[in-house]
Amino acid sequence: MSMIPGRLSLALVMLCARAAAAGGPAGAPTALRSSRTFENAVLVGWDGANRPAVLALLAAGELPNLSRLVSEGGMTDTLVTTGATETKPGWTEILTGRNAENLGIKDNLNYRPIPLGYTIFEVLKGRIPGLKTVFLAGKDNNVSSRGPHEICVNCFTRMPPDFAKTAWWDKGRILDKTGTYDGAPRRWESREGEPYFNAANSLDMHEIDLGAADRVGKAALSALKRCRGSRFFAFIHFEEPDEQGHVYKEGSQQYQDAIRAADRWLGSLVAQLKELGLYDRTAVFVVSDHGFDLGRRSHRRAPYTFLATDIPGRLRSGDRKDVTPTILEVLGVDPASVLPPLDGRALWETAAKAP
Repeated sequence: MSMIPGRLSLALVMLCARAAAAGGPAGAPTALRSSRTFENAVLVGWDGANRPAVLALLAAGELPNLSRLVSEGGMTDTLVTTGATETKPGWTEILTGRNAENLGIKDNLNYRPIPLGYTIFEVLKGRIPGLKTVFLAGKDNNVSSRGPHEICVNCFTRMPPDFAKTAWWDKGRILDKTGTYDGAPRRWESREGEPYFNAANSLDMHEIDLGAADRVGKAALSALKRCRGSRFFAFIHFEEPDEQGHVYKEGSQQYQDAIRAADRWLGSLVAQLKELGLYDRTAVFVVSDHGFDLGRRSHRRAPYTFLATDIPGRLRSGDRKDVTPTILEVLGVDPASVLPPLDGRALWETAAKAP
């Protein structure tokens, strides 16, 4: 798989995406619905989707639904500049607009609950009367809301040869074969709670550990139906391609197929919004929480992420912490009014129209 680094390549991919959606050559005009106002937002998370891999598939015409989204709005580079390139700090920064380390969430092993009121779910609930919040996730522990518990801090998180998860985060589920990095007995340490322990009470629909993309997608379609008739913010998290990257390596056929599957479900979600008569009032975003080490099963130094949206407007390059303020601004909430102040700032160079 060829890699497409840099800003010039992103601009080229954008041109190709617009041309594909318009059915004409690169540079052909595309109708942008600039008159839209946004009452709702759907944030689709592709866990571990490495930006170069996404751009390569997009340029090859293999992500038609992301291509349509970009053709109507835009896509920009984001980076991981604070916190580890891991799931817990990644989604924490995306869903709060704040530095994860300052919130006590250093990495997947060292964490605590996000302080009460800090997540985008809680902010929107407090500002928009009657708004429904949805949190659906393929993963379990790294996006969980458990209270006090213990984790094994010296256990292998995945065991060869199949690199299956070992449930190092749960004494009741840990595999008998799970070994330790240092050869010592398992060492269990207490944690105050998972990141979304405090935020859970603000969620109207909350389901995690859904697993594969098809289960997440079907749950999301059902949730959107239930949201009809009220304003809503929905976070739809696909654990793949991250899971396939860990098992089969970044760049593998399975990793690329996982990105393609996420794209198919993006198309289904947009189709559902249109069928329900919600699309014209709903902003759609697609983001990744971290990238992947090229050709490896890890993402220790993988800062290359992205944001794509169907909202017309100029986007600057930024940080994964910029996602929350971007969405707040679209939904009519001034990010500068949020206290304590956010670390991120909206990615718009030209502001989108809010209700």
